[in-house]
Amino acid sequence: MKKIFYMIVFLMLGTLGNLSAQITLFKGTFDEALKKAQQEKKDLFVDFFAEWCGPCKMMASEVFTQKEVGEFFNNRFICVQVDVDTQENKDIAKRYNVTALPTMVFISRVGKELRRVQGSVPAESLIKEAKIATGEELSFEQLYEKYKKKKNDLDVQQQLLIEAPAFIATQQGYNQQKWGTRIESLFPEYLKNKKIENMANEADFLVLTMYHRAASKEDPIFDYLAQNYQKFAKEIGKDNVARYLVSLNNTYIIQLCKKGDLNYKKRLERVNGDLKDVYSEFSFGNLSVQNALTLLADATYSLHRHDENTFFKKMDAYFAGKGDKTELNDYFQPLQDIAVVYEGKLSENAYRRCINWIAKALTFDNVGASNRTRLLMMMGDCLKNTGDNAKAKQSYNQAFLASAQIENKMEMQQLQQGIQQSLQGL
Repeated sequence: MKKIFYMIVFLMLGTLGNLSAQITLFKGTFDEALKKAQQEKKDLFVDFFAEWCGPCKMMASEVFTQKEVGEFFNNRFICVQVDVDTQENKDIAKRYNVTALPTMVFISRVGKELRRVQGSVPAESLIKEAKIATGEELSFEQLYEKYKKKKNDLDVQQQLLIEAPAFIATQQGYNQQKWGTRIESLFPEYLKNKKIENMANEADFLVLTMYHRAASKEDPIFDYLAQNYQKFAKEIGKDNVARYLVSLNNTYIIQLCKKGDLNYKKRLERVNGDLKDVYSEFSFGNLSVQNALTLLADATYSLHRHDENTFFKKMDAYFAGKGDKTELNDYFQPLQDIAVVYEGKLSENAYRRCINWIAKALTFDNVGASNRTRLLMMMGDCLKNTGDNAKAKQSYNQAFLASAQIENKMEMQQLQQGIQQSLQGL
């Protein structure tokens, strides 16, 4: 009996421990919360919400309940929720200019707004905003002012570059353009001052991946990373560095193929040359890396020259060589590419060959509701254009059923509208 008692106490303590880790919400009015904040010499965190607001509920259930959020906020703020739909809160929502939900406002104990967050954000972003509100961290604007005063401070430059994308995404119109221009000019300045040979660390590698997103014919950054692959791989991890370099190189090869520039063949030579160690991390079934990439590049070159037969021949050779290592995207990407290049107007032969690829793509376990819906829509289009309206209708109906499983409601509705239009066009 005593053992059961201790077990119950232990379970209760565990539950209470979890509850205490989340944000503790003040039970009372806004004015009462403000008064309590003054008494405890804390600031106020106000979650403006409405019962009908899905993102508000998500913040409350998935972010406010996290341990690190609760520990940080409970120590510094009186936290209160304000339902904007109730009559007694309408003046408060108006006072703090709440025009969208969710809106979370940090307010000083004298009622002055310190900072606000609009929309749902992850826990780490919410904590960062709270630190800015309390003065524990600088805002992006303050950080930029610090940079203007200390232009040689590489740490400040690095921090600006890392934080810029998230900050710029919150800006609109002229402000977004202004900050985008400023940061665009900061990267080459930072690169010049820091020097690529000193960037074999995680923070600087992140900066490189954020701002050097495309390779070119004369590319000292890419070439230095390739020549010093082992050095960077040791500090950052082989997988991360290899994926970055391969992505840059493959994208550049594809760009050359699309433009009809035969220099793509010369670029391919590097795969077995100075990039051999980089590409050694990747497998293509029975194909060597060189052969696999050559087939894909030749197929892309042929597609953009409207050489349909060579395109299918090269892709089928790629699928055959890769064998059971073939992945969903191996089929999905060329299906999308041919639809774009031919603007949805393929030959009957091409439609029939695409039907075979779509059927194979649909056999993968990881297709997912969204991709399954799109593939079934493609199948319907191909069947319709080969004159098999009965099977096309069946495929469109299957696509409609699959779309019901898509979590993003806007995407689901858009796809369902497209399916209905396709059915009406039969």
